[in-house]
Amino acid sequence: MTDTESSTAQTSAAPSAAVMDLRTVENPRTFPTRATQRLQVAIQNRVIRRVFGGSKPLALPWPLKLLRRWPYFRRFPARVIGMGFRPEHVKS
Repeated sequence: MTDTESSTAQTSAAPSAAVMDLRTVENPRTFPTRATQRLQVAIQNRVIRRVFGGSKPLALPWPLKLLRRWPYFRRFPARVIGMGFRPEHVKS
């Protein structure tokens, strides 16, 4: 068995340390990434449907009316959009 065949057999048998490190980083990030993307798609679909599909005049949805009424709460959607559902912190 050559060195190449040997290393190929080893990598296919068990995940390498690099793959395990990658999974360690990916797993906690999966939910926040998917949740953020689903939120973006849902908002985008609602806006496009209302703008292009409706003949009625556009009105603000109730969540935006709440944000208009209480400016303090505007920071929460901005934070979710800007930082995500679970912000990452560098650990040194």
